[in-house]
Parts: sequence; structure tokens; C-alpha cells
Amino acid sequence: MKKIFILLILSITTALLVQSCQQEEEKYYQFTENGELMRPVDYRTWVFVGSAATPKSLDSTALFPDFQNVYMDPDSYRFWKEKGYYKEGTIFVKELLRKGDTVSPIGRGFYQGPHYSLSATIKDTVRFPDVKGGWQYFKFTNYDKQLLNDSSIALGGKCISCHSLSKSGYGPFTEFYPILQDAKNYGKDNPENRNTRTGLDETMKTFKEEH
Repeated sequence: MKKIFILLILSITTALLVQSCQQEEEKYYQFTENGELMRPVDYRTWVFVGSAATPKSLDSTALFPDFQNVYMDPDSYRFWKEKGYYKEGTIFVKELLRKGDTVSPIGRGFYQGPHYSLSATIKDTVRFPDVKGGWQYFKFTNYDKQLLNDSSIALGGKCISCHSLSKSGYGPFTEFYPILQDAKNYGKDNPENRNTRTGLDETMKTFKEEH
């Protein structure tokens, strides 16, 4: 009887631990009952992995003008640093910004203006077994209401087709984010704490900063 009681306690404990781990895996995103992704919250406190600038003034065919700021959930970033690949449940959020001023005290250029769009991509092979790597895409922008929707259906289609052009053949364009490249397999420490920089070489001497 005592052995049965101990086994029962162990079973309950194991079940609670599994449930706790599953909840931990999905704490950065949530789906509705009908399978729509809820709009992520607090993502500007996540890890900022990079920004791309594709102004329409430079390329009239640009898909996402003019700036793209990309954030990654902290747990997945830590896993990426230690393991070197994206874990199940990884989520990226992308904000689009209009072009702002083109002149500043430091020189002419492209500076970020107002935010206007929000989208996300998630690696979830359980929910999306039919897409390569389990990466699915979502968008919350509602131009008609001039608001962000509370949830989004899975977009698939063109999003997956475009991301199939990444170097990995699916998922995020990791090759365009030096922060992720530096962090891959780095370990538990953080690469920004090193005193070296990949762009610090002899050829950069003529382009050194004034300050």
C-alpha cells in the first residue's frame, strides 16, 4: 500500500512538472480557442535582435517599408546562445516603422519615424506540422480600423514562400541579424561583453568615428 501511495505521489508530481514546463514554453504567446494567435504583449522588453532599413525611396518594390525592428523572446534567446538552434516555442515579433527625419546633427540619413505595423512568427511543430520547421506567421495590423487586431489567423502562403529563401531554407532570416550570429552557441555568457568586434579591422581605420 505504501509503495502504491509513493508511486501515486511521484506520478502526480511528474504530471505537475510537465504541465509547468509546458506553461513555461508558451508564456510568451497564447492562442485563442479557434486557433488564432493573441497579439503579443511587452515584447519591447524582449531581446532586440536587429533592424532592417528598406525605404521606398531606395526601392519602390520593398515589401516592408521603411524600418523593421525585430524582437525575440528571452527564453528562446538564451536557448539559442547555449544550443545554437531555435527551440520549440520560439517567437519573434516584428514592428514596422515609417521613415522619419533624414537630417540630424550627426549627418544625413534615414531615421525611424512612427510605428505602424505588427507581426509575429512562431516555431510550433505541434500546431503547424505541415510547414517546414513548424514556422508560422501572423499579422495584427488593421488599416481599415487604424488599430492593431487582438488576434491573427495563421497567414502561411506568401510569408512561408518568402522565408523559404532564407539560408536555412525556412524560418527567420538569421543571416541578416549579427546579434543572433554572434550569440549562436556562445554559451551562458553574453557576446557583447567581449572586447573584440568582428568589424574592427585594419580596413576600418579610414572610417573611424570622430568620437
